[in-house]
Amino acid sequence: MFFGLSGRISRAAYFLAGLLLYLARFFPVYRILINSGSDGAQTFWGGAFLLTIGITLVCHIALAVKRLHDLNASGWFALVFLVGDFLFYLALCLVPGTQGSNTYGSRTNAP
Repeated sequence: MFFGLSGRISRAAYFLAGLLLYLARFFPVYRILINSGSDGAQTFWGGAFLLTIGITLVCHIALAVKRLHDLNASGWFALVFLVGDFLFYLALCLVPGTQGSNTYGSRTNAP
């Protein structure tokens, strides 16, 4: 679900998966704030934050590709996610998908 680029995904599944990724992204920030007195811990969690950003960004793009496929649009538009991260996420949560089969699959939430 998080790394494949084929298939379609519904709005609800996209919303929940994206929410999980945003929570994973903010956990290292929380740990940095908690460890405000310890430079070693802040350095560790800063590195964890950079790693988490990289992984979750790849996952968000994969989810956006699937969501765009559900809208019968090209997955290349998912690269907009690199510019307008949260706004693009919200837009894809709100726009309804194509009913029935389309170019990218016969049904939603199927591999």
